[in-house]
Amino acid sequence: MADQPALQNIDRRRVLRNLSAVWAAAAALPSFAGLSAEALLAAGKSIHQHVARKAAPASRTLKVFNSHQNRTVTALCELIIPQTTTPGAAAARVNEFIDIYLSSLNPSKRLEFLEGLQWIDLRSHELFKKAFVEASAEQQTELLTRLSIVNSAETATGQSFFKLIKSLTAFGYYTSKIGIEEELNFQGWVEYKGCTHPEHQG
Repeated sequence: MADQPALQNIDRRRVLRNLSAVWAAAAALPSFAGLSAEALLAAGKSIHQHVARKAAPASRTLKVFNSHQNRTVTALCELIIPQTTTPGAAAARVNEFIDIYLSSLNPSKRLEFLEGLQWIDLRSHELFKKAFVEASAEQQTELLTRLSIVNSAETATGQSFFKLIKSLTAFGYYTSKIGIEEELNFQGWVEYKGCTHPEHQG
């Protein structure tokens, strides 16, 4: 799936050379606008640590998504950053990262995301007579490809949602332990301890 047109904005080789995708992804997320590179990675790591502290898979409690929404987000994220020679977005638990991130937003912003998620299912029903997660891999990719085309016939709602979830997926993945250590090949999850000047301590 990695070479499909819908996924071209997530260029993994480019990200391996630097962290530009993290900053680009964060720029599309108002909560992180204006933060420094160190602060962005620290913010991403903080959310991932919260995910890691959650209970075993069978008893995890989602803050925003219901079961169907979670399955849909997981499928979308894995299509955007699939497993290749390194784990993909599902293994990095990016769906849970997004769930926690959304829980920190105001209700109108959460609703905007959930309406976009609903749009994906409605459009999938129109095209394929089934919900997105029930569609074949080829059908799922076809829908995302439609959304990625400039001046597409798809609605602004669908295209805006796809842009948002791509940004969230990239930010969530490349600030995760898997993304940093296995994809970016950094040795150890990056620690940011803040300013070390004496006048800023205590």
